[in-house]
Amino acid sequence: MRLLLVRHGETLGNVERRLQGADDPLTERGRRQAREISAHLSRRTDIVALYTSPFVRALETAQSIGEALRLKPLSRDGLAEVDVGRASGYRFEEWAEQFPEEAEKFQTQGMDYAWPEGESGHDVSARSAAELDRILAEHREASDAVVVVSHGGTLAWIISHLLGEPGDEWPHEHMRLENCSITEADVPKDGPATFLYTNEIGHLSPSPDAEVATGDEEIA
Repeated sequence: MRLLLVRHGETLGNVERRLQGADDPLTERGRRQAREISAHLSRRTDIVALYTSPFVRALETAQSIGEALRLKPLSRDGLAEVDVGRASGYRFEEWAEQFPEEAEKFQTQGMDYAWPEGESGHDVSARSAAELDRILAEHREASDAVVVVSHGGTLAWIISHLLGEPGDEWPHEHMRLENCSITEADVPKDGPATFLYTNEIGHLSPSPDAEVATGDEEIA
């Protein structure tokens, strides 16, 4: 099967580099990106299923793709972004300045650090891997393609899981995914996945008026 990993379109939180919760909508530019990736994916004839994070920004992107593909997006909680709890809405620097003890824990505890009223790295790693395994179990025997719409952080964990990495550290090297980028992997019935390309954005029109934030810079 082919697995197409799509990061959602741009949000105001991406532009301002804020830690985001579940309800951040797409900007106008993000909606345009969603339309462009939808048109691009509509040229394929092999896509049979569309899964999405339930967070608004991912769901909006997936709904656009679903309209183009005539597929209903299937919402899965396991594809949600890292839950940053009470830190939602802060720029990271603001949060670190206001809560220095928490910021120190964030720096020193690594995967063990849990955002207040939120998740730890271990939590995200486990749930995203479990959700991906469920999706693969459903489709791995076929030769068709499946689209997964999610977030910079969660997609980094998914890529790490597909590569068979141990998952004991944050996968920072996989987090540089731009808004509405596509990463495609060939996932055989048996054996490891092979990535055909990552972070492809050639289907998007250039936008010199705003910088695209990456998952390495904020919770996406």
